[in-house]
Amino acid sequence: MILQEVMENLADYIREVVKGYDQQQKTKRFPIVVYAGYPPVKTSSDKTASFVYCLVTEFHDDEDKLGTAEVEIGFSICDEDPQEGSRALVNLMEHVRQALLRKRTLGNRNRLVLPMSGSLVNPQPYPQWQGRINAAYTIAQPVEEGLDF
Repeated sequence: MILQEVMENLADYIREVVKGYDQQQKTKRFPIVVYAGYPPVKTSSDKTASFVYCLVTEFHDDEDKLGTAEVEIGFSICDEDPQEGSRALVNLMEHVRQALLRKRTLGNRNRLVLPMSGSLVNPQPYPQWQGRINAAYTIAQPVEEGLDF
């Protein structure tokens, strides 16, 4: 449950961060949806909404310190404008990056471990614009049980 908690704490925080963001699609505006874990599998040819997902991809435990969870924060922005779509993606990623650096502890349990990195998908699957931020957060480790002699 600890790894799921990291994804949920991160998704809860990013939901607050992107609350004012939405994406223009034709004549309607749609909010950006944030998922803890993988986004739902697309089952129709309808356009996909813009979303962010928070997914633990690896975890590491160390003898001397807290464990860490490697997290991928994925961004998928739907925008049919061939120039403004990429700008919307980069702007949203930068907004989230700065927010993660401002509030480094989430849920009073998971602390951001630097360095953090990011990248854009190349080539972009137009009209979806995709990128990711890779980060690590501390995770709790259970107390080792002693041997009963």
